[in-house]
Amino acid sequence: MKKSLIAIAAIAAAGCASAQSSVTLFGVLDVGVAHLTGSGISKTGVSTGGANISRWGFRGMEDLGGGLAASFWLEAGLDVDTGSGKGAGGGLSFNRRSTVSLSGPAGEVRLGRDDSATFLSTLIFDPFLTNGVGGNMAFIMLGAPIQISNAVSYFLPGNLGGFYGQVQYAFGEPPATATNTKQGNYAGARFGYRSGPVNAALAAGKLKGATAAQDIEIRNVGASYDLGVVKPMLLWATEKTGTAKITAVELGLTAPIGAGEVRAQVSRYNTASSNADWSKYALGYGYNLSKRTQIYGALAHLRNKDGAQKSIGVQGLTATGTTLGGNSNGYEVGIRHSF
Repeated sequence: MKKSLIAIAAIAAAGCASAQSSVTLFGVLDVGVAHLTGSGISKTGVSTGGANISRWGFRGMEDLGGGLAASFWLEAGLDVDTGSGKGAGGGLSFNRRSTVSLSGPAGEVRLGRDDSATFLSTLIFDPFLTNGVGGNMAFIMLGAPIQISNAVSYFLPGNLGGFYGQVQYAFGEPPATATNTKQGNYAGARFGYRSGPVNAALAAGKLKGATAAQDIEIRNVGASYDLGVVKPMLLWATEKTGTAKITAVELGLTAPIGAGEVRAQVSRYNTASSNADWSKYALGYGYNLSKRTQIYGALAHLRNKDGAQKSIGVQGLTATGTTLGGNSNGYEVGIRHSF
């Protein structure tokens, strides 16, 4: 009888814990076929992440009572075309996000590896979410961080009438013998307003280099307005390091058509005091077979000025070479499944 009571108590305790906490396995598998061309050179192969970056992970939350909650998030990138992870030697690595956080009425404090504050707008205000042949290149101009390790972030609470924001600091953690003990340190902030059809945000940050001349300064502003039949969006972004500076301006849109969505963008990239400029044009469509499965296609054209030689590239397929002042083209078809 005593053993039965203990067993019942254990089951009750487990049920209580399960009601107060949760763990979810999630992921995205995205793979396609892409064709890339440069200056007389072409390449065709299997790509990954054409609509969304392929990843899998675990996330969980525990209700601590009194409006407080503790949560964790472990997210690993992978290449579906090869089955390899993003760690050393293609192994498992939670390289996309690895965080623990505490949240409540006053907001959220998050620690670990996470998206950098200055990357998020280049993602959200791009119709292609920076992915595939159509994605913008405003987040990879001069080396600004996409994800950042050793970060401490604070997020505003979600009850501020549409206003949102975060401040973030990451420690570079160089060896004590380093000439610059602040190398790799990152400080960034992002603030915005989202209500109804409107979403707008601005962000700024700096990544410390080995010397002041190698610091990377990042600024961007983005906005979108959902009209129902079409959602236009605008992104302005700039990165500066030493005497080098590149500024991007992108006009984009998404529009629901049938069971899918049209995506389009036109962007221009200006290199300061140089003719190493380029422009990119992209058009795509994603058709939803279900809430979790989409087939998609996209095509893009990149035009270099005389001093530039940028190429269109996709994950899982090396971009083909383009000569100075040459053009690059690409198209891609694929399938994305989320779970």
